[in-house]
Amino acid sequence: MRNKKKLLRQEALKLWYNKYLKNSCEVCGSNYILQAHHFYYRSSYGHLAFEKENHITLCRKCHFILHHQDPKKIEDKIREKRGEKWYKKLSKMAQNRPKGSYLTTEWYEKQIQKIGKTKKD
Repeated sequence: MRNKKKLLRQEALKLWYNKYLKNSCEVCGSNYILQAHHFYYRSSYGHLAFEKENHITLCRKCHFILHHQDPKKIEDKIREKRGEKWYKKLSKMAQNRPKGSYLTTEWYEKQIQKIGKTKKD
């Protein structure tokens, strides 16, 4: 069962990255070595792991700055570009954590279905 859940998580992440990765960095506009980032980290906000609104496309340089040098600078630029309406909606989603365990095989299967049904921007 554990292996099935791990495989489902990997499949969901791959789908999520491929579906929502944009053509350029949302901070600097570069298109060199693009990486996916969760605005609310998966480690603390796993329930947002596959939400479209939580996906940020960053170039390797901006991603490095965010994680190792000046996270506030990058996060502020993302908030400025996406707007306060987006930030408030995502913050509200972050506060509404499901009760109990949600990282089950069934939850991952639902996430895979949800990602597959939404339109790519």
